[in-house]
Amino acid sequence: MQQIQNLKFPSEAHSSLKAPVGVQSHMGYKLADGVQVREEKFGLLFYNYRGPRLYFVPSKDLIDVNFFNGRQSVSGLIASICARKGWTRAGFGERISQVLAKLEDKGLIYGQSIC
Repeated sequence: MQQIQNLKFPSEAHSSLKAPVGVQSHMGYKLADGVQVREEKFGLLFYNYRGPRLYFVPSKDLIDVNFFNGRQSVSGLIASICARKGWTRAGFGERISQVLAKLEDKGLIYGQSIC
């Protein structure tokens, strides 16, 4: 099982983190063909039937599996997490973007523009 890098909470975030170029705030994300995701106590577990491989994202309750239906934008996801947790966007939004970029690089999700 591979682990996608841990999400860092705002107090742990480093200001030097840059949002990956491929992840844009207006994008929504869907699961790639042959990929399933399920919620676990620790976060999300992605299963790639093409591999087969397991990917573990230790996000706890931050990212809901329904985010990957492509209907919510990255900025909407970040705003909803910040509102629910009482956090600010600084640093945290960049970390979410990095996790999504890593999942996309692994071929587990793909971005699409939401109009």
